[in-house]
Amino acid sequence: MTKIFTNQEFRGFYDRNSGRVFQDLEFTKCRFISSSLSITRNPKRRSIVRNVHITQCEEIGCALDTAIVEDVIVDGLRTSDLFQTWGAVYKHVVLKGNIGRVMISPLVATAMAKPKEQAAFDEANARYYEAADWALDISEARFVECDIRRVPARLIRRDPETQVVVTREKALLGEWKKLDLSKTYWGGWIDLFLKDGDPDVVLVAPNRHPKFIDWLDGLKMLRDAGVAEPD
Repeated sequence: MTKIFTNQEFRGFYDRNSGRVFQDLEFTKCRFISSSLSITRNPKRRSIVRNVHITQCEEIGCALDTAIVEDVIVDGLRTSDLFQTWGAVYKHVVLKGNIGRVMISPLVATAMAKPKEQAAFDEANARYYEAADWALDISEARFVECDIRRVPARLIRRDPETQVVVTREKALLGEWKKLDLSKTYWGGWIDLFLKDGDPDVVLVAPNRHPKFIDWLDGLKMLRDAGVAEPD
């Protein structure tokens, strides 16, 4: 049975090394403050979030750490600043509606994990994605900002007009360096993507960003130059 929460506030909830399963939950117009799920440096102790529906909620000073997130819908999320996730993996997760600033990072413990700890999650997450049919659906999300790292592009359902794929192979050719991307962040993002060593990346022009049109024009330039995939 699904447990429903409406117009409630959750503050100071820190889930550490619990390996818990949070499932069958609905949150509508709730507020989450100074909280985080699945804080651990051990893949065997990560928590699972499953069958959760979040509608028109708000977060202030929260983070999502190394959780396994499955069958979740986030329909509208107000973020106080940049909402970051650290080392989590996703399967059948839908982000839609108005979403604030979001960054999905593969780094563990806010980038403070030891190399051995980070490697353990990198390996576990790679195995997880090998068995997934799709991870994220961002095709109907209207972001203020969206930065997705190390989620395989083939597992991301997207809007091809505003969300494009750049492969490592195409980026290494360097054609993007010949383009005037000065009104966008795409040059810096592609450079960072190459340094990270990932095989591909999805670049998202955030619909609700003040410079959305410039960012969208930049994606068109990347596609026209053959840097971004033609879809």
